[in-house]
Amino acid sequence: MSEPLPTVIEASETTFIDEGWYLTLAQRKRELLRPYGATSKPLIAVFGSAMTMRGTLGWTRAEQIGAELAKVGAVVINGGYAGVMEASAEGAKKAGGITVGVTCNDLPEKQANDSIIHEWRCERWDQRLISLVWLADGYVVMPGSSGTLVELSMVIETQLKSFIPIRNVVCFGAFWKPVVKRITGTAKIVNFASSARVAARLAIGAPPPLRIKHRTPR
Repeated sequence: MSEPLPTVIEASETTFIDEGWYLTLAQRKRELLRPYGATSKPLIAVFGSAMTMRGTLGWTRAEQIGAELAKVGAVVINGGYAGVMEASAEGAKKAGGITVGVTCNDLPEKQANDSIIHEWRCERWDQRLISLVWLADGYVVMPGSSGTLVELSMVIETQLKSFIPIRNVVCFGAFWKPVVKRITGTAKIVNFASSARVAARLAIGAPPPLRIKHRTPR
């Protein structure tokens, strides 16, 4: 007879997932944060297109997001592969931050990008999605395609249905604004930011930086 799975009690989740793969990842999160305290170093998930190419504006912005998240003390967690995932992890790592990539066995990609410090591997794509949504303490959503839309929808739906507590969701730029505005109940859930610095602060629940107005001498 196999030993019973350990009980996982986390203040960050209200839905108990009694499955071995999830319990393992939840334990890894606790071990990762133990030296810092669970609330002092939040995990912020960065979602976006895997097709974003190095050298493009999208790449630069994702890299800035990663760097700004690291500067405010957050751990960057994402899907671990290419595009926005690689750019945000690279920005965070260069800024001295911690990066986590949640990869899985049933995708064509088999190797996490070089900027992922901790790789948490799942068996299936749906397990990967659930892990990124449930284990993160906040979210930054970059422009993307159908995969990013699924991630954004999952983040919104789990909060609207109270499967997880309300967490900070920040869409970078106006790309997702027409979609979000069509969904009832998102006004208090989803924020929009036009700069990486503001997006990072909103994602961890900090107030945006103050704007200093310079008066022109008369």
